[in-house]
Amino acid sequence: MYVELPPSPDLAPFIKCFWLFDNNSGADLNYTTLPDGCLELLAFYQHGLLKSISVFGIQSEAYDIVMPAHELKIGIRLRPLAKEYYLDKCTTLDRFADFTKTLSLQHFSELVSADIRAMSPAIDNRKQLLFDLLQKHAGNIEVESLATQCFWSSRQINRYFNKQLGLSLKSYCNILKCYASYKEIKAGDLNPDTGFYDQSHFIREIKKHTGTTPKKLLKNEAQRYVQFNSPEDV
Repeated sequence: MYVELPPSPDLAPFIKCFWLFDNNSGADLNYTTLPDGCLELLAFYQHGLLKSISVFGIQSEAYDIVMPAHELKIGIRLRPLAKEYYLDKCTTLDRFADFTKTLSLQHFSELVSADIRAMSPAIDNRKQLLFDLLQKHAGNIEVESLATQCFWSSRQINRYFNKQLGLSLKSYCNILKCYASYKEIKAGDLNPDTGFYDQSHFIREIKKHTGTTPKKLLKNEAQRYVQFNSPEDV
């Protein structure tokens, strides 16, 4: 069972969604998550007991995960701004221990939301506008246009991405372009008309970031791809 819960509007700059994945099937499950331009904070439970808490940065490639029987995961899909304005202010993951004692997604989301609000992060307007534009255009926007609209030089933008997120602006834009195409692929459209030079470029970029072709993503054999199983995600 996989479910998602959206954040309250005031936390949308930091959180894409809260989610819960419960494997109560009695058998191990294999699945793949695809790059979506977000960070992840995950709490792992086995037989109702908290095992570990982990944070993952923005992924540029698909990664395979084995979900053991009777394991439950509760997580937060964090937008890039959360790295600087929330995660970097949390000196250790110990603060999340109390949040993850609950197996309720609703309760977990309320606790984390209150924690972020307590920090009262004041966002640099340039950074907020930068990510708003990147999301609006799904990464399909020139760096010069970003710099002009954000009143921030292209050099400063690239430096910010490499320092805070560990990847270049170009790499992040490519991830967003591919992520935006998942919805079209899921609908059976294997010829997106924006973000890619031609069909071969599209296939090459999708394969680079997902490890497979658009046709195989569409088939989604054994419901392997998490983003293709959730109507809210793509």
